[in-house]
Amino acid sequence: LIEQVVLNIVHNAIEAMKDCPRENRVLSIRTNVAGGFARVVIEDRGPGIAENQLDSIFECFTSTKDDGLGIGLSICRSIVEEHGGRLWAETGTGRGGIFQFTLPVDS
Repeated sequence: LIEQVVLNIVHNAIEAMKDCPRENRVLSIRTNVAGGFARVVIEDRGPGIAENQLDSIFECFTSTKDDGLGIGLSICRSIVEEHGGRLWAETGTGRGGIFQFTLPVDS
């Protein structure tokens, strides 16, 4: 299920950058472990996320895409929370979106 979370967020990032010039399309995935939690950070250089949408994009049937169903990010958040973690979004510095989630790790 965690793999599906990553795939969904990466797929959304790729779609977000489809209208960007090819040379500006950058997608990065970083991980680290600290304080008993693993953190995954997925960042793109697409058009970004409006500040007023940072929470609502996780609501069921809310989509920023013309053809989106608005269930993917809601399901992703539910999966992460069921595993004891947290999923959130931020606006990128300058351009793009950042999705992060944490999951507890066994000691």
